[in-house]
Amino acid sequence: METITSRSNRTIIECLKLRDKKSRDRTGLFYFEGIKLFREAVDCGLPLKYVFFTDGCKDLICGLPAEAEAFEVTDSVYEKLSDEKSPQGIFCVAEHIDKLHKYATIYNNVDLSKKNFGSGYFIVNSVRDPGNLGTILRTALAMGIDSVIMSDDCADIYNPKTVRAGMGAVFKQPTVRVKDINDYSSFMSDDGYKIYAAVLDDNSISVYDVKRSGKGVCFAVGNEGHGLPESFVEACSGNVKIPMEDNCESMNAAVAASILMWEQRKINRNI
Repeated sequence: METITSRSNRTIIECLKLRDKKSRDRTGLFYFEGIKLFREAVDCGLPLKYVFFTDGCKDLICGLPAEAEAFEVTDSVYEKLSDEKSPQGIFCVAEHIDKLHKYATIYNNVDLSKKNFGSGYFIVNSVRDPGNLGTILRTALAMGIDSVIMSDDCADIYNPKTVRAGMGAVFKQPTVRVKDINDYSSFMSDDGYKIYAAVLDDNSISVYDVKRSGKGVCFAVGNEGHGLPESFVEACSGNVKIPMEDNCESMNAAVAASILMWEQRKINRNI
């Protein structure tokens, strides 16, 4: 097993480029750090390309997939690789999970009839904060969401902050990134899904009053600061809101999404 001692090592330099989305897209690779995420990745059978570890994590490398290249690195080299405040000494590079995360350039090229969990589909529109997106994916996995439908301008699912906030959900939760969210939502409506936009206005009904109809209910949340665009809201079956106390203006996008997914689970599973 090779030990890397130079901070200018070619493999190290190539991995550092993965901090940039263009490099992640070009290579089809992404990275993540930490013992928990490493164990989650191995348990999921994630296609790991490289694993870099310090002496303190040497015992964790047993049972690594044969295709993964493992390198012990010095503390100095690991400091260059890591962007964690409290690094745990293990850094992984993996291939994009194409079988789990789809990209739909044409509104009907993803089969919505294949259900993995049974809580329906959930839409996120222009959620650009990777921490919020990761939290949404983590909750979606816990709530049994079949797939998270994302607009094209959402945060990168392979952003290290998304992966970190998702705590391994990126390895398991199906997603579909769509080129035109309005067209895709119209396709879902035509296919029998009732889509409700999360909007704080007088025309919105309480999420607790929504009943299952058609193939199921699908809730949608929007951008952290601006919410859902008017064109999207107008195309939905209706608007919903989460009842709150009068002295509260709004919720964080990830928190609102978590509550809506909880209610969607109950509605679509008839709990």
